[in-house]
Amino acid sequence: MAAAAAVLGALVLAAPPAAAPPPLSLSARPTVVTAEDTVQLFGRLSNGVTGQTIQIEMSDCNGYGWRVVDHTETGSLGAWGTEVHPNVTTKFRARWRDSPSTVVTVRARPDIFIDNHHHARLLIQVRANDYFKRALLERRAATRWVRVKTVALGRGPFGSGADLHLKLARGTRLRVSLSQVQVGRCYLPASATTV
Repeated sequence: MAAAAAVLGALVLAAPPAAAPPPLSLSARPTVVTAEDTVQLFGRLSNGVTGQTIQIEMSDCNGYGWRVVDHTETGSLGAWGTEVHPNVTTKFRARWRDSPSTVVTVRARPDIFIDNHHHARLLIQVRANDYFKRALLERRAATRWVRVKTVALGRGPFGSGADLHLKLARGTRLRVSLSQVQVGRCYLPASATTV
């Protein structure tokens, strides 16, 4: 019995201490956005001190590591908040002095704009941090989407895009989609519809 107690005591002493939570918390809302949407970052300094400088850092997918994007200050009870506008899936963290918060990830999908001009011309613009080569054009048929064609996207001043000349019946509903394969690992799939 004494030997068992000694072994148990040795195990308790050998167990590593639980890691203390970081003194600075961080949350994001929302965590899934369309490129350049507003994201609220907020948190609290555990000591509750006001007027403390909080540094906001970000790391873009396919970027070059962490960089400073903003500074803010703690208010009542150590709470703080700021806004960011990611245009690609991005990791964020906050830092107080030498103490970083945990990391949160905000996932982004490209922003697809469609203009069906007099049912004879379809303008497609895809805004994001990257350029994309292709998109899928579909039309609505009863309760399902039917493939029309794969559209080649070129580079333009606002991102990827295409200017198509189409003859469409009035009321035709179209959808432009980017699949996961087309957007790669730094974005979520996206789609947009028009009539």
